[in-house]
Amino acid sequence: MAVNPYFRRTIKNEQELLESLTTEAIKIYGHDMVYIPREKITEDTIFGEEVSQFKDANRIEMYMENSEGLEGDQEMSRFGLDVKESATFVVSRKRFLEVMGHHPEIRKIGRPREGDIVYFDYPYGMFEIKFVKHDNPFYQAGDRYCFKLSCEAFKSSNEVIDTGESELDATMNIHSSYLATVVVTGSGNFIEGEEVYAGTSTAKRAYGRVVSWTAATSTVLVNMQEGEFLAGETITGLTSSTVRTVSSVSESTTRAAHQDEQDNEQIQLEQTQDDIFDFTDRDPFSEGLY
Repeated sequence: MAVNPYFRRTIKNEQELLESLTTEAIKIYGHDMVYIPREKITEDTIFGEEVSQFKDANRIEMYMENSEGLEGDQEMSRFGLDVKESATFVVSRKRFLEVMGHHPEIRKIGRPREGDIVYFDYPYGMFEIKFVKHDNPFYQAGDRYCFKLSCEAFKSSNEVIDTGESELDATMNIHSSYLATVVVTGSGNFIEGEEVYAGTSTAKRAYGRVVSWTAATSTVLVNMQEGEFLAGETITGLTSSTVRTVSSVSESTTRAAHQDEQDNEQIQLEQTQDDIFDFTDRDPFSEGLY
């Protein structure tokens, strides 16, 4: 039996109405997010690795679909407890193309890209887009009105983060896998968010980005992006032009805010391997020799 010919699903006015309602609903129930496209700097074609940067911050409203909390698998791996925090964000197709239409690659494909970053200031900060569902809901009234972004918590891998917004950059940099506490001597103040390097501006031996600067103790917290600072050498602030001598360097114990809610580190501190495994048992297959 054929469908009713008096109800069509390709009426332009109805499609525009649904699109407007979708956009308005996200504005009402959503959150202000920051979409940051990934830009490739260099690529290692042998090992398939690349160095990326995040520089273009674009504010746009999105709706967090799993509002009851983050989801994801929790499993034990050879490296310990692996918790994958995931979230699904919904963004209006029309609004996304309005905000990101200036980006040539995004304008070319007409949708968000896997690998780009969505920054959410509460509660966990950064999410990396793993998959884009661009057909869900499936052609209501004959068209599509939103994108669903399947994301996981972003894991830093020496990416360059320089969006120009000092507060945003400092928050993102503190999620880095390596933060160094550098005690310096001399005069001048570093600026949060600026690049600080050892060597010359054209030949940087090591460099990173300032996460925080404490003038009272002459201590700078640096998100190291290349190499390591050494005691006795001078480091220079790219923006402030401050030059100071390194007195000591140590790996920072500063943690991202969301790490306080994870217990894998506490388990490692409280329990030794002897509490988990009994190494006094003999090998049952060695006939008592071992």
